[in-house]
Amino acid sequence: MAYLSDDELLDTEGGFTGWDAGAEETLEQALAEERLAELENELEQDEHPIDYEAELEDGEEEAAPVSEKRLKRELRAEAIRRLEEAARTEKDFRAVVEEWNKLDRNRERRERDHENLRGDVPLEYQAVPEPKLIPRWMNNPTYRQMMAGNFLDILFDCPYEMHNLTADAFVSRMVEELSEEHKEVLYFLSLRLYSTTRLAAMRGQSDRNIRKLRKTIHKKLQRQMYDHLCGKQEHGGSLTLRERQFLEEYSKIARKQGKDAVIRRENKFKRRKKKNRP
Repeated sequence: MAYLSDDELLDTEGGFTGWDAGAEETLEQALAEERLAELENELEQDEHPIDYEAELEDGEEEAAPVSEKRLKRELRAEAIRRLEEAARTEKDFRAVVEEWNKLDRNRERRERDHENLRGDVPLEYQAVPEPKLIPRWMNNPTYRQMMAGNFLDILFDCPYEMHNLTADAFVSRMVEELSEEHKEVLYFLSLRLYSTTRLAAMRGQSDRNIRKLRKTIHKKLQRQMYDHLCGKQEHGGSLTLRERQFLEEYSKIARKQGKDAVIRRENKFKRRKKKNRP
């Protein structure tokens, strides 16, 4: 292991070698702006406290065709839509922008309450672009999360506990009910992002066998998710944009392939056209 010499580590004028005073001032300014924004959000929360739990629907309300909380959200969305359509002057448009800014602030505050290692300074401000004394891997979010005592994501980072990584009860149960072999293949291909060739070499199987297993797992999970979302939609439950896109795409494939329908994501890029050699 190579160490820095005394001449490389220290100089006679500026202390540590490569210390950039301008970068430190930029960091301090960004940190001050961040803390000022947090202070404003805290003051707004103190003056107008928001009960996040009260805005969420429980299981009965979500399954019911009509929900008071759902109606309130729809009324707010309709009010903003009418405000946008009625805007004519600069003052009206400023009012519309302020309404959207208010929604963004509420969303950011809601997300900030669930961020890991947020603290007073975001992770990107504490990371060193080109470290000399502290290794780069110590700025890794996983390592910083572990050092802060948040071990749940690390403990559940395995094929047999990965169902605990999601807060969706249906998705968690669906993954938990997979066989051990399917859990291992799904874990290494979807979470660890192994290639089928690498996983085949690790498991002592052929690449074709791994790809066949992946297709079987995707077909099983996608069918269960499709049935779950169809039932949720029939009972008047709201779907996200991603869920609606999945239903539309899966329905088109199911009409052609039937029970063997599966959305394949293996080929992300189009094949290159072969050039005709003279």
